[in-house]
Amino acid sequence: MKKVVTKKVTIDDLAGMVAHGFESVHNEIGEVKEKLGDVEKRLGKVEDRLEKVEDRLEKVEDNLNTTRMDVLGIGDKFVSKHDFNQHLIRFELLEQKVKAK
Repeated sequence: MKKVVTKKVTIDDLAGMVAHGFESVHNEIGEVKEKLGDVEKRLGKVEDRLEKVEDRLEKVEDNLNTTRMDVLGIGDKFVSKHDFNQHLIRFELLEQKVKAK
């Protein structure tokens, strides 16, 4: 059997272990803060890009609304094909009546 060697831990030893533990935690927190800083920078860039996309989408919507209004306005300026054909038929009937007289 092996003999178990017991070492007495002094207050100074315990204080050193606690200090070492706090130092490790402090270093890890520093690394996490650095990573968070990088993430915040990247999110800022993403936010800027999203704002640009939103601006471009607003312009597209404005152009689409303008185009829609232009298309709807065409009906006010031109006669529909159905109306045109109906007028042609009536005109031909009138021509036939005039020729018959």
